[in-house]
Amino acid sequence: MGAFGFDDGALTSMPAVRAAAERLAGAALVRIQERPSGRARVEDYVAVLGSITGEAALVAARVFDIETSGLAPGSPVFGPKINEILTGDTDKLGELPPTSVVEVLVRELVPVVVPIETFDHLGEVYRHVAASVGSSAWGRVATTAGEDHRPTILPIQVAFELRGAVDAAQAAAGLPRNLRHVPCALALALGLRQVASAIDMRLAVTLALEVTFGVAKMVPMSKAAFNDVAAKAKPN
Repeated sequence: MGAFGFDDGALTSMPAVRAAAERLAGAALVRIQERPSGRARVEDYVAVLGSITGEAALVAARVFDIETSGLAPGSPVFGPKINEILTGDTDKLGELPPTSVVEVLVRELVPVVVPIETFDHLGEVYRHVAASVGSSAWGRVATTAGEDHRPTILPIQVAFELRGAVDAAQAAAGLPRNLRHVPCALALALGLRQVASAIDMRLAVTLALEVTFGVAKMVPMSKAAFNDVAAKAKPN
């Protein structure tokens, strides 16, 4: 048994966790569907799921309280605690902890959807995120995807908008805060499964990892900061 009495290896098989993940995937899809056609851009779907997974990983790491820290939203934040949630602070596939974000993706996608080699560049993703801090517009994450595949969503915004859905997913799954990322990572895996026939999966997985890791290293928008911006935007 893992910490908090959970069997870490079987956590993502729990019906409540899978149901919560499915609801998150549905919420992400609704967020980016065009009206009235119902069409959705694959890259935006993956990026929304990566955004909520990244923010959940940051919250699970307990580096600071995202609602009361007073840190400027969009600022970079680093630390091994965040990396522990993402990969166990390793770039070696054989050493990923059972409840880490990437291990959840690997277990759900390999080998049926993608070969294990699709995840063989974790070190590159870490280096890309570290090197690209500050290179994108506020609230965005730098990706290596070509122009045709770059997401149009604003990661810091969609993570804020869907925070309530993640709160509900964590509660419905009966998970403590340090496992908040698990239903999100599972939702990301479900989303990648859904788009497997519509996009090169090496590209999709790389995009998912870059957005997830990038948002996990970014100070989120707090409710107080959002309310402050909204108040300033109101006409006098």
